[in-house]
Amino acid sequence: MKSIVVTLAFFLASAMMFSQELTLTVDAPESAVRGQRFRIVYTVNSTDGQFSPPRFDSSFSVQGPQQSTSRNVQWINGQMTSVSSTTLIYYVVASVPGKFTIAPAQFVTKKMTVSSPEREILITNDAAAPATGQQQGQGRSSAGNAETGSELSLKLLVNTREVYAGQPVSATLKLFSRINISGINELKYPDFKGFLREDIETPQLKSLETEVIDGVQYGTGVLQRFLLYPQIPGDIRIDPVQMTAMVQQRTSMNDPFFDDPFFENFFSNVSTVPRQVATQPLTIKVKPLPEPRPADFHGAVGSFDLASSLSATEVEVNDAITLTITLKGSGNLNLAGEPVINFPQGIEKYDPRVTVKSTGTASGTRSFEYLLIPRNTGTFEIPPVSYTVFDPGQEKYVTLRAAGYTVTVTGNPGTVETAPQAYVPGEDVRYLGQDIRFIRNGDGRLAMLPDTLVTATWYWMWFVLALLAAAAVLLLRREQIKRNADIAGLRNRKAAKSARKRLAKAESLLKTGRDEQANAEIARALWGFLADKLSIPQSELTREKCYSSLRTKETGEELITEIDRVLSATEYSQYARVSEGESPAALYRRAVRLIGQLDDVLD
Repeated sequence: MKSIVVTLAFFLASAMMFSQELTLTVDAPESAVRGQRFRIVYTVNSTDGQFSPPRFDSSFSVQGPQQSTSRNVQWINGQMTSVSSTTLIYYVVASVPGKFTIAPAQFVTKKMTVSSPEREILITNDAAAPATGQQQGQGRSSAGNAETGSELSLKLLVNTREVYAGQPVSATLKLFSRINISGINELKYPDFKGFLREDIETPQLKSLETEVIDGVQYGTGVLQRFLLYPQIPGDIRIDPVQMTAMVQQRTSMNDPFFDDPFFENFFSNVSTVPRQVATQPLTIKVKPLPEPRPADFHGAVGSFDLASSLSATEVEVNDAITLTITLKGSGNLNLAGEPVINFPQGIEKYDPRVTVKSTGTASGTRSFEYLLIPRNTGTFEIPPVSYTVFDPGQEKYVTLRAAGYTVTVTGNPGTVETAPQAYVPGEDVRYLGQDIRFIRNGDGRLAMLPDTLVTATWYWMWFVLALLAAAAVLLLRREQIKRNADIAGLRNRKAAKSARKRLAKAESLLKTGRDEQANAEIARALWGFLADKLSIPQSELTREKCYSSLRTKETGEELITEIDRVLSATEYSQYARVSEGESPAALYRRAVRLIGQLDDVLD
């Protein structure tokens, strides 16, 4: 009687599905940006038929379809309603701008054929899209065009598209997502030909922040910030930055049995798949610096100030002093050259120590520290420093000046023997002291070294013991890796444990009076146990396949019959109340006993 009711229910559901009007709809955006992925979604209210996609334009790069089906059967006041549908998603990237027509698709069943309506889509260039000019680096306008209609995208935001040669361009690589991302597998940068690239320290992206763009909520995060210094004039192209993200997506079984709400969450899987995205190519217009260039121009482009300081103005001969020239402001500090200073004769100059302090942007200071040693007595004049920079804001060369200093040197250079003096141009060569100076005189103490560890027996015993321990750990680890790699074996070993957890949950549901949910949990426990023990993928799990596999393992027809009865009882409980002779508690005990018997037979 129970099997007759279940069969009748399915026949009624099938009859209602065939009686409904067959429709095929298409959902596609009205416009998209060249090089960015968009979706074309087809939906048909049937699961029994053949879908024929349209012939897409040759300039379209198409991936898919990603297909999913659903069936839902409900009893309301004695009336049964059924809704079924098939959804197919195509991911498309257009490489050529223009207006394109998406031809109708078809869905063919045994009784009829339906077609989807045509759709027109406008493909635009990113450069021609609004709000992309000087606002590339600012929140809403920079992200709007890049992210509209896209689940996952990558954008390279720059603060300007037009600069002078040497003027830094601030760039930010930003991620936009409306789907779950488990991680980033690969991030590949172009060679930035024509630029010098300087990375700015950027915190590692651990979570995405919520940002609303054109009324759509995205998860956004900054992957990297860096500065680009253009080296040559002209239109310089920045090739796309490519990224491979690991995306989480849920897949479910297509068997009608598992479309019931009780089984959907249990038999659906969350899989992680790689998805590639890339930024749009950018073009930076680089203007040449005006000619002629001043003689004291050393490549500094930006808005700067110049300052100088001297550690002392009165010193003894051969005492060191430090002259510091500091360039402060915003621009290409790392590329600013050394100023030219004509130091007077009698002062020995060493190459400067250059220090750059940056705030994480193009602003900061660049210091040149000159170590000076006066070798003669007298008064010396360190001249003022002249340093010319090109200011893009004023679009002209600006000469900066720092103050000079007067240094008074006293003492007697002839009595100093602590260090040989350097040769001063214009003077005769003089004998300045001994070439070799002894560090220590007198007899030294010699002693015999003790025996090394390698000559001790206990050292080699510990060495051999450590090798044996390492070999044992290596073998155990290799065996563990081998066991974990055997997915089927791992599922087999954990099958009973997983089933017991579900049965324990079913028991707690029975105690609270939720019989229908308890019966559903019993079904999940039994189906999951069979899938793990028989190594059958959930997408291929059917009664016939399970019974065939059990007969191969010679489990016996009585056990197979009991499995069929328990499964039928759990299915029947979804449509009608269970009789007193087959209470939920009794069904639970039968399932516990059945799984125990199967575990003994299939172990």
